[in-house]
Amino acid sequence: MPVPAPPTVEKSSRRQFLKVGVGFSAAIACSALLPSLTGCSPASTPPQAGMAFLRPADVALFRALLPAVVSELESVDSVQREKRIAAAVQNIDGSIAAMGLNGRAELRKLLDLLASTPLRWALAGLRAPWDQATPEQVRGFLTRWRTSRFETFNAGGVVLVKLTSVGYFVLPDAWAAAGYPGPNPAVYRAIHS
Repeated sequence: MPVPAPPTVEKSSRRQFLKVGVGFSAAIACSALLPSLTGCSPASTPPQAGMAFLRPADVALFRALLPAVVSELESVDSVQREKRIAAAVQNIDGSIAAMGLNGRAELRKLLDLLASTPLRWALAGLRAPWDQATPEQVRGFLTRWRTSRFETFNAGGVVLVKLTSVGYFVLPDAWAAAGYPGPNPAVYRAIHS
């Protein structure tokens, strides 16, 4: 008696999974190989002036993430918005620089993937550079990653949102929007005297 073949749905989903895995592997390999062949390796890019960790492409990414994650920024006048975004990016840089070596290395991989134009198109769904992306486009990217069936995208989306929101909401100017009245003056004086 012949053995029945497994259902085609399982074959199809397994094949699809393998194709996606091979596709991601090829994309990562190409993103690492192409810049080194052209002499534009991201590893050779120093941090942006005034930053300890973030490179110019990373700064552009977080500047795009901030208005998408912090809806309050849409209602703030342009001068205050720019001041808060610059301060939040400094906070994000400081937070990452304070991480352990392994955490920084993993985050560097994520940021390098999102800095690569072809991979930004393929993985984030954005054709425009980060500095030209609208908050709606960035929210769409974050939603796709946070609801993806791939745990790597979920984790990447969560990390980006947490870094962005914490970098912003530690700013004293942002405390009111978060409902935080500020530190208790007596406790603050006691700790800092």
